[in-house]
Amino acid sequence: MRINNKICVGAGLVSLDILMRGNEEHGVSYKVGGTCGNVMMILSHMGWATYPIARLDETHYTKMLLADMRNHNVNTTFVSTNDGATPVIVQRNIVDKYGNPCHKFEILNNKGRFFLGYKSITKKQAETIITEMDFTPSVFFFDRISPAVIRLAEHFKDKGALIYFEPSCKVTEKGFIRCIELGDIIKFAEQRISDLAFTSSFQNKLFIQTLGQRGLQYSLCGKAWIHLDAIVNKNVIDTSGAGDWTTSAFLNGLMELDIKKVSEMTLPTINQLLMDAQCLGSLSCSYEGARGMMTVNSE
Repeated sequence: MRINNKICVGAGLVSLDILMRGNEEHGVSYKVGGTCGNVMMILSHMGWATYPIARLDETHYTKMLLADMRNHNVNTTFVSTNDGATPVIVQRNIVDKYGNPCHKFEILNNKGRFFLGYKSITKKQAETIITEMDFTPSVFFFDRISPAVIRLAEHFKDKGALIYFEPSCKVTEKGFIRCIELGDIIKFAEQRISDLAFTSSFQNKLFIQTLGQRGLQYSLCGKAWIHLDAIVNKNVIDTSGAGDWTTSAFLNGLMELDIKKVSEMTLPTINQLLMDAQCLGSLSCSYEGARGMMTVNSE
């Protein structure tokens, strides 16, 4: 059952993910992927109303992507397909030299470097969305930086939404600091952003840095960083979606407690919610595919 405070609008990477095993050339599954795409799908699975914003194309890959969204009750009103590009990513599940399951990402039919065919919405499209959207989400999630997405974040911030920024870039990217200013919760991976110096300038945020097998650490409102150990999973099959499950579970936990502002967060509450979110993220690693656990649970 959906409740009124579980509404999320998301902008950023929405792709079609093709899961392949070993050296096989045929896909095991064709599913919505990308950080934003996964979060929208998982939150919908958890009972949220989710509205991804994406600028895709008209290929058959897009049709598969949209069908997957609609099959899982994700609203596609703000997904355009007339002037964009649909990123298609191959996730190849393999075993390393030590016998451990791992994965690598490839671009379909691309022999060169890993380059996503991603197009942000335009500022004009952002203004149209703002005009046409007749509701205010409880959360605005974004993982890519562009003038249009920043405009959306500004709009939803003014409307009172909780702004969740999960950067996929370095701190030097144009617009990064503006996104931090707008964000309430900023979650990033150590392998992408290791230097925490930039966080010291902000005293009204929740920063979360994921540390891979070492767990995560967080800082609330400028306080000291607190480390949480990883949750051990002895049956790891695929780790590709763990971060997206963690994000979704954390957001769901916040809204279950009706926490919509950083000022309403306390260290004991955030500590518990993050531990609970890590548990779900760890459990997701026992299923094949970024959202494999969601598919199994829906059957």
